[in-house]
Amino acid sequence: MRANRRFWATATLAALLVALGVVVADVTLLLGGVALGLWLLAAQTAFVSRSGSVTDAEFTLDGEYGQVTVDEPTPVRLRADLASALPFDLTATPDLPANVTRSRAPAVTLPSGDRAAETVFELTTPVVGPKQIGPVEVEFRDRGGFFTGTTTDSTTLTVDVQPRTPERVHVGEGGRPLATLYGDHRTDRAGAGLEPYEVREYAPGDQLSRIDWKATARLDHPHIREYELTRSHETALVVDHRASMGDGPPGETKLDHLREVALGFGAAAADFDDPLGLYAVGDDGATASRDPAAGAEGYATIRRLVRRLEPTEASDPDGADPISPTEARSTAERLGGDDSRFGSTLGPYFEAGETYVRRLRDRPLFRTVQLAHSRLRGGSWLVLLTDDSNPTELREAVKLARRNEQNVVVFLAPSVLYESEVGDPDDAYDRYREFEALRRSLARMDRVSAFEVGPSDRLETVVGRVASGGGRRRSGGAPPARSAPDSRAAPRSTAAAGSDPEGTGAGTGAGARADE
Repeated sequence: MRANRRFWATATLAALLVALGVVVADVTLLLGGVALGLWLLAAQTAFVSRSGSVTDAEFTLDGEYGQVTVDEPTPVRLRADLASALPFDLTATPDLPANVTRSRAPAVTLPSGDRAAETVFELTTPVVGPKQIGPVEVEFRDRGGFFTGTTTDSTTLTVDVQPRTPERVHVGEGGRPLATLYGDHRTDRAGAGLEPYEVREYAPGDQLSRIDWKATARLDHPHIREYELTRSHETALVVDHRASMGDGPPGETKLDHLREVALGFGAAAADFDDPLGLYAVGDDGATASRDPAAGAEGYATIRRLVRRLEPTEASDPDGADPISPTEARSTAERLGGDDSRFGSTLGPYFEAGETYVRRLRDRPLFRTVQLAHSRLRGGSWLVLLTDDSNPTELREAVKLARRNEQNVVVFLAPSVLYESEVGDPDDAYDRYREFEALRRSLARMDRVSAFEVGPSDRLETVVGRVASGGGRRRSGGAPPARSAPDSRAAPRSTAAAGSDPEGTGAGTGAGARADE
């Protein structure tokens, strides 16, 4: 209970009356001051005794949706129910999380004499993650405004705020969607498993429990049915969420599309109980680091971290992509015989290969891939999700990732597919061809598969070919070619419809290389 300003003013008046009555020897003033003080004491006692019934009140918080997307308003209902009416007003206000906007004051007021009241308000937040509404702060005061009481009710409501997801996600090669899903764990070796592999004749030493009696009855000789041996995949997701990953319309940025692929890998890992790790890349370096592990709690944590990733702010003043040693040597040779001021000035910058190596080690993506690679066992899978903004850094990171017999799957977001306007169609098409050359150069590396990820509608606009393979093709283009899918695949992902520019699909096929 808290005494208000009116209480202290009245108490001061009572004390003054008593003091004045004593000074002037006026019994009337003295009795008036005493009576006023006694009345305040009685009012305080009555307020305290009646306020105990507030703890018996029932407060409920209900949300129309348990899961909403960012910037989507969600209605919340707050209701107060009393066992008996109170002689004073009561106001209940739920505690709201930060970064939440409301349509109206989220408070319900119960006037004296009423037993029930409710209010509905809408909440909106631009931040992804679970949001807890509550507990409920309850405030009540007497009719005269002399006293105020407060209590807290533990009622809460949790709303899961999800990021906006793209409607049509294309995952494929050269404009064509993947022909198969990722997720199979095949090794082409017989053993204990679930998938039938072959039926062979019984040999001494085979377990009798493995005899296929139907095949034995059909072939008149005992036969054994072998099953394909399966094994788990240790997988590490390296998700790039630097500033360039924010390119694209709201809810359909590069990061939004790649996030869907990363969540697909998380779902596949949970289905097969595979160890899964996560390494997130921001402009200042790694922002998340979870070594591969299996278990429901670990999968849930990785899903939550992936959903909460947002593009960081660029902080590197030297944002240019470093040139490779080969390019540096070639340029140095050309400038070697140039005695002009231009040649003598630029020549030294292309002579030292150490500068290239040092600059790469300072790059966030390269450093994070190096970290993830150091945590993985040989033969594991490293899944890199990024864009084509820094091709040299990307190539060197992939080369590093595939060391120690590591398998690498790269998902790239072509920058040309995420611009606000397509602009000149021919220029956009040429830029897409440059991207496709980069993707295919990565896919030609041993133990590397590379795929494009983007909005299928924008891909159709840039490429100029509908998903069925029809439409225009630039002169000199070859007809589309299908690459044969490999049944031995890396962890699972999903694909949407796409199109093929002049048959650029030559690469690794829909699946990754064999898991020997």
